[in-house]
Amino acid sequence: MALPATLEELFAGMPARLKADRADGLSSRFHFKLSGEPGGEWTVAIENGQCTVSTGLVGEAKCVVEATGSDYLAIERNEIRPEMAFMQGKIKLSNLPEMLTLMQVFERPAE
Repeated sequence: MALPATLEELFAGMPARLKADRADGLSSRFHFKLSGEPGGEWTVAIENGQCTVSTGLVGEAKCVVEATGSDYLAIERNEIRPEMAFMQGKIKLSNLPEMLTLMQVFERPAE
């Protein structure tokens, strides 16, 4: 799977990157609030081994992710380590354990 060039590509590709066997029985919802240019808001929902992505903030999230769009895209493209981005305040999470779960059920984009 190619590295996403845009946030739209990144979020559109998330359902295909879900590791369904690891997500079986998981029920979670994430809101992504990405500021700047590029930026936008997305909702990622995982339910019974399925992933759906919606534009905008839909429903109640277990974790809210806030960052600039460029920083979040750099994290997903492996240009910035997620741990460093978190420690440097480049990404803010309302529920770190839930985000760690998200990281375990998705394949990272690869070149």
